[in-house]
Amino acid sequence: MKASKHTNKVQRWKSVILRLLFPLPSLVISLFLLSCSQNEPTLRIASNVWPGYEFVYMARDKGYFDEETVRLVEVPSATAALQSLSAGSIEGAMLTLDEILTARAEGLNLVVVAVLDSSVGADVVMAHPSITRLEELKGKRIGVEQSAVGAVMLDALLHKAKLTTTDVELVYMTVNKHKSAYMNNEVDALVTFEPIKTQVKKTGAIQLFDSSQIPGRIIDVLAVVPEAVQRNANGIKQIIRGHFRARQEFIDNPTEASHILFKRLQIEPDEVPASYEGIDLTGVAENKTMLSGTNPTLIKSAEVLISVMQRANLLKGEVDMNRLVDGSLLPN
Repeated sequence: MKASKHTNKVQRWKSVILRLLFPLPSLVISLFLLSCSQNEPTLRIASNVWPGYEFVYMARDKGYFDEETVRLVEVPSATAALQSLSAGSIEGAMLTLDEILTARAEGLNLVVVAVLDSSVGADVVMAHPSITRLEELKGKRIGVEQSAVGAVMLDALLHKAKLTTTDVELVYMTVNKHKSAYMNNEVDALVTFEPIKTQVKKTGAIQLFDSSQIPGRIIDVLAVVPEAVQRNANGIKQIIRGHFRARQEFIDNPTEASHILFKRLQIEPDEVPASYEGIDLTGVAENKTMLSGTNPTLIKSAEVLISVMQRANLLKGEVDMNRLVDGSLLPN
């Protein structure tokens, strides 16, 4: 009898100890996942201000990804983002496809893991109201960022105007200086994009040219260094999911989303929806077609863009197309 009581007592204590150590299976799983997350290094993603990039910041503000896993780095221009990638201080950036191709031609290998949008009118040439036609840019000062997308737009507008670079005075500046340069009469026209377009339009600037006239040339993507695809897979998945979730919220309720997005865009909330009118926001299904399968369509877009850039002498070398895209981290 005493032995039986002793045995029962031992069993009860074992049960208590097990409950203390393993209270719930879900807690064990959560601790395991937390441990995995902590073991993964922080993914640092840079971008300048552009409407198509802002859903990631909206996702951050709404807590859609873990800021210990993904850290957003705000930079003044695409040029600064590429410099940070070259220096190894970040693992990825939101850039245009032509900027990715330029980087690859210069030896900086980047992999496209998501397509964010394509510009169908949001990249523009804005000019002083006294200039009403592209041909009137002859002899004028044109502010433009010394980047691939700036070069693509400049090449297209000069071709349309039947001018050459010797016919105009190019004033190179990063995009964060565009508005002040125009306001201070340092340039007569700007090769720029949203939200600068809306900001200078308020002062009377008029639009002479936009990216709807060169469809497929300006595609915005999220790209990372190859090592990050393995080393930061969880972080990449989180930031992509956050982008698409915030994007859908903007589509479903633009008024509510605009009260978050306007802060970085530095325009009024009621002006935010209009700033997206020239942007085609790429969805998950389109991403899978563009980045996955045996024939990713973004490869074809890149090949066409390379031809355009080579004709305009915008590439310094050959572009390595090996593993340009990777759709394995897209949401189902």
